Amino acid sequence: MSEKSVSVYQPPLTDLLSYGGLEPANQPWFDYVTDLGLTETHIAELIRMMIDDELWESDFEGFESWGVAHAWRALAQLKAVEAIAPFLSLLEKYEDDDWLHADAPKVFELMGEAALPKLTESLADASYQEWTRFAIAEGIGHIAEHYPECRENCIDVLVKQLEQYADNGQSLNGMLVSALIKLKAVEAAPLMEQVYADKKIDDMVAGTWARVQVDLGLKSKADFSEEDFRPQFVKNIHAAALIRNPEYDSYEDSGPLRAPANWGVSSEAPAKFGEGFLEVPKLSAKPVQGFGQAKSNKKGKKKK
Repeated sequence: MSEKSVSVYQPPLTDLLSYGGLEPANQPWFDYVTDLGLTETHIAELIRMMIDDELWESDFEGFESWGVAHAWRALAQLKAVEAIAPFLSLLEKYEDDDWLHADAPKVFELMGEAALPKLTESLADASYQEWTRFAIAEGIGHIAEHYPECRENCIDVLVKQLEQYADNGQSLNGMLVSALIKLKAVEAAPLMEQVYADKKIDDMVAGTWARVQVDLGLKSKADFSEEDFRPQFVKNIHAAALIRNPEYDSYEDSGPLRAPANWGVSSEAPAKFGEGFLEVPKLSAKPVQGFGQAKSNKKGKKKK
């Protein structure tokens, strides 16, 4: 641990720089509040640690680089809603950091009902990237699951955002539907049906419309064929396989790869992965600010 990093923080926050690696988001977190005696008086310094550029770019083999993550977890346990905006800025800045995005829904969940006004505002803010809003929607769903008194309010927020489905990204619509399914929000079924009918959803996130109806208890699995439960992307893969290999007549046939000599590529086949039959929903791209931009993303890739 560098002396410089330690010197800019005072106890007990200095202890966060020596905690080391994290447990996954779905495992129990350290009880920072009890262990370190953290209170509201430490919130400002915890926010400063959470967004500390020096820590984000520090030696990945050292303990101190994990301090940023311990800081955001501690802020969540303190229900520090003032940390939401800077936390969202991190989601935007480090869009491929695995720990950050895995933790985000639980961070919002721990903050509870007090976080809903800011999360509602941010979910509706189209200036945020789709994956950031995806994490917000999932977090709102978690709040509803863990705080029953917030359920109706959370459902209302998710439904109002889903009503904007034409302007939302398809992945965001998928997460909104997924969250509503988990909350058994049957009253939102007509709206969900419209979203699917207009093909404004990534059904790899929430499942097909048939799957949604079964999960909501509106129909049984026996009401549908297996084909009805296959997401569109899977169907596209199968269609592309049939173009290349007309002798395929089932999903099972198109699974194993044939020898290259047996692949007769039709002129209708997609030029490359991601085009034609293999097209997948596209997220809005974040501008790359030069060659050195990749440096800021090392933390997530290193900690997979």
